[in-house]
Amino acid sequence: MKKFGYVTLAAVMALGSIGLGGLGNTAYANEDLRSKIADVQSERGENQELARQKESEVADLKQEMETLSNEINKLEKEEADTADKISSKEDEIAEVEAHIEKLKEEIKELEERIAERDELLKDRAKNMYQSGGEVNYLEVILGAKDFGDLLDRMNALSTIANQDKSILDAHIQDHEDLEAAKTEVEEELNKLEGHLADLETLKADLEKQRAEKDSKRGDLQSKEETLEAELGEIENEDEILAQQEAAFESELAAWEEEQKRLAEEKKRQEEEEKKRQEEAAKAQAEQAAANQESTTQSSSNASSSNSNTSSNSNTSSGSSSSSKSSQPQVKNETTSSEAPQKSTSGFVRPTTGSVTSTYGTRWGKMHHGIDFGKNGRTGDVPIIAAKEGTVSSAGWMNGYGNTVIITHVVDGRTVTTLYGHMERIDVSAGQKVSQSQQIGLMGNTGQSYGAHLHFEVHEGNWNGAKSNSVNPLNYVSR
Repeated sequence: MKKFGYVTLAAVMALGSIGLGGLGNTAYANEDLRSKIADVQSERGENQELARQKESEVADLKQEMETLSNEINKLEKEEADTADKISSKEDEIAEVEAHIEKLKEEIKELEERIAERDELLKDRAKNMYQSGGEVNYLEVILGAKDFGDLLDRMNALSTIANQDKSILDAHIQDHEDLEAAKTEVEEELNKLEGHLADLETLKADLEKQRAEKDSKRGDLQSKEETLEAELGEIENEDEILAQQEAAFESELAAWEEEQKRLAEEKKRQEEEEKKRQEEAAKAQAEQAAANQESTTQSSSNASSSNSNTSSNSNTSSGSSSSSKSSQPQVKNETTSSEAPQKSTSGFVRPTTGSVTSTYGTRWGKMHHGIDFGKNGRTGDVPIIAAKEGTVSSAGWMNGYGNTVIITHVVDGRTVTTLYGHMERIDVSAGQKVSQSQQIGLMGNTGQSYGAHLHFEVHEGNWNGAKSNSVNPLNYVSR
């Protein structure tokens, strides 16, 4: 009996030690998983705090952008005023140049008249010299044949005298006009030089204003792009952390369910073992009692023997049953992981022309789409919907210029396509479009350097961080 007690105690202690070890491992694994979840949640909290800080920076940047925008508007107004001044100055220069040309024509005419009159005066002087330098008026009068001839001769003399005086007066006036015209030309030329100097100054001011405006716009765009990129990275990281958190929680739930099943299995095995030990102890007690009775009751030996045989058989049967039941029951579980179905894209090329830029890093930053070039073609190049869907946005977008965004549903999944830098938009937001329907024309609007189509594909919704972007060549042909 003592031996049986020791055996029983040892078995119970062994089971107890196994149970405690299992509980220890359970607690450790449970704590480890919860620690991982807590770490992820902590990282998400830090990430969200960083996002809030960035949002605060964005708010500050918007204020700075507004200030810079006001400065740019002021510079644009100054630029416009300077351009107006340049235009006015160019008009003034044109007027002065026209006046100078007119004066030059007048000078030319005066010089020609003066030259002709010089010849006439030279002839008159020559005739006077040949006639002794005087006109004998008395001879002319006395030589008249009659009174009428006398009047004619007197009128002729008067005409000659007046003509000579007029010629001299006109000659003097032309010389004075010539000097005045030349003086005025000099003054106009000096004025022209001043206007030209002012024009150069105004043009220099205009270039300076444009350079300052472009610099401010460049700084503003650089800051905006940097913050947008940082916010995009934060959003993408938060998405990954959220997925990790969900995965850990799923793993924890599955693990706890498994631990519950194992605990129930262990409890069942302990109950079976306890029952087996009780049956074995009972059999041993019955055997001991039978042995004591055999010494005084010889007539019951055969009965006792049969009883012992039956008891041993039961014990053996019980042991076998117990041993069989004590084997760990392995539960066959079949888990089927259904691979995502990969169907043909069903998308068509959104335009004609070669691919001039692919998806990936370009000029030190991510290029989230592919570019189709106009390749020197003239005329309109149509852009079509790559697949049927609903236009979610149609209008101007910063950087993209005229842009259309279309939402498609493919095998129950949301896929979004974006078409940027369009010259013209032919659809509107909320409109249903069919595959290959024209949605606009290829252009060069927004931040673009030459006519082309910028085409993006996003598996899910489009967002500013472009975190859902994928290589469009997975959907359309090159």
